[in-house]
Amino acid sequence: MGLFTYRFIEGLTEAEKQARRRALDNYGLAAQLSDLLPVVLILLYRLTKWVVRERVDGSANGEYAAVPSSPVMKKRREEGVRSWSVRKRRLRWWLGEDVVAAGHVYGQRDHYLHLTKRFGIVAVSQYPLQYLLSLKSLNPFSYLLKSSHEQVNRWHRVSARVTTTLLFIHAALYLNFYIQNNRLYRLGVPLVLAGVVAFFSLNLMLTTALRPVRRFSYRLFFITHLLLAISIPFLILFHAAPARSYMIQALLVFFVDLISRKMDTVTGHAKFESIPGTNLVKLSAAIPHVKINRFRGSPGSHIYLSIPAAARATFQDPTSISHLLFEFLFNPFTVASVGEQESEVTMIARHNGGPMTAALGHYAVLAKQQQQQQPPSRSANSLSIPDARNEGKIPLNIEGPYGSVTHFPNLGQFDRVLLVAGGVGATFTVPVYKSVVAENPNAKVKMVWSVRTAGDATWALLREGLMDDENVQIYVTGVTEGRTRGGVWDQQQQDGGEGSGAEGTEMSRMFRRRSGSNSGGSGSGGTGGRFTSLHNRQRPDLRRVVDEMFRHGQEEKVAVVVCGPEEMARELREYVGVWVRRGRVVWFHKEGFGF
Repeated sequence: MGLFTYRFIEGLTEAEKQARRRALDNYGLAAQLSDLLPVVLILLYRLTKWVVRERVDGSANGEYAAVPSSPVMKKRREEGVRSWSVRKRRLRWWLGEDVVAAGHVYGQRDHYLHLTKRFGIVAVSQYPLQYLLSLKSLNPFSYLLKSSHEQVNRWHRVSARVTTTLLFIHAALYLNFYIQNNRLYRLGVPLVLAGVVAFFSLNLMLTTALRPVRRFSYRLFFITHLLLAISIPFLILFHAAPARSYMIQALLVFFVDLISRKMDTVTGHAKFESIPGTNLVKLSAAIPHVKINRFRGSPGSHIYLSIPAAARATFQDPTSISHLLFEFLFNPFTVASVGEQESEVTMIARHNGGPMTAALGHYAVLAKQQQQQQPPSRSANSLSIPDARNEGKIPLNIEGPYGSVTHFPNLGQFDRVLLVAGGVGATFTVPVYKSVVAENPNAKVKMVWSVRTAGDATWALLREGLMDDENVQIYVTGVTEGRTRGGVWDQQQQDGGEGSGAEGTEMSRMFRRRSGSNSGGSGSGGTGGRFTSLHNRQRPDLRRVVDEMFRHGQEEKVAVVVCGPEEMARELREYVGVWVRRGRVVWFHKEGFGF
């Protein structure tokens, strides 16, 4: 017994099997080529929008609405029932006919195994596209759609769900076939077993890609994803010969991108510095001059950082699992600043308990101990700087730059620009702010930055010259000189492990100087809540900030960029959406790594 109107048709001749094979291959090719349809439609839309600037709204034609209890509606319902019965009989009859195309007979439409195999071939035909959507270095869709690989990656996840659904149906139909024909023993045949293992591996990959799992352990997700992304195509290669061309394409895409990323990776020697009173680490890495211009041309870009084996040799056993773990760690960090004279990039890392940021934090502690000429403490978990680096610099592998900034419109051409950051999200907004001001000093740009502790803003205020910039509003929502609003020590202050320190004291003095200079003898008015005794412990009123940005003129175009917690981005988008619904021209961007 088949599924619905489908029948198990066996005993096919070789010619019939070849015809079925050609039909399945055509389905796979058609499914793969259809992947280009959305891109073509988008390009056609852009072309049409470029040629035709106005859209003519057609008028809707009204139709006669009959009263529900009238004889007319009763007749329609009776006709509808009869028509559905007729359509069902026609469909069953049509499914029983042969598929004929260009004079070739491809078998009956109610062929159960043909349907089962069709689900499989259509699913695997999407694998080259799925791998293309996941690329970082050579992603063609990023260039075509003028987007970053993080934004394109969301479609990679959609494609993965679609192909997994198709493969689930493929596996379920085959299992039904084996059960009803007493052929469960075939699950142990190597050819079939490879497909079963590939199917369960695919489900494991999707399970570890779920948001709760990624939040629990991003390393588990990344390592599982990487290993299975390589092994699954090989399993399918062995499982189904017709799928080999698609799997070879997918593997070719994967390894070409891997080679490209390795070629684009440079080793830079970095110096480390702990930011007092916080759990932040500032690292400045020297990179080759031939690559520094790419960073200068992409403010707010990010890199993928890894620690090479040479830098781990003295604090890890090369045969340990933790040493092997670092081979799979490629953490993203936003480039907070690029040296104007020296060939150097600076990143800010927050230690959240992961092995990468823990290693960077240990390097910073040991660098400080070296500066104080104190011998580093020896323990099982301590890191020591190799003797060959006399200046205390650590080699780091830097891959990039990446990011969506290269696809941004010219922000200097907008009437007003609003940049909103939360915490270390300012590593993205600060370079974008400086770039806009450098290009157009008269630009009406405003940056709002919310930090938990005063020390979290030290790296930017002391180096980037933002302290006296009236267009930059910084809100300290948690700790000010050691206390939170409730008088309890902030947990992040404890995690920093550095106390307040000299720089923290200096920051507090600068806060008071700025507060006094902004008050002008009129209390807190006009300060906008920036480091004043009245407002420095409050969250920024994003609704008020947005309303002030939009109330100047109906014709003004406004750009809004946010980089921070998800809640902040959602709240800001909600307030901006009010003005969009009023007809305002807005360009909105939320920066994030996607995972």
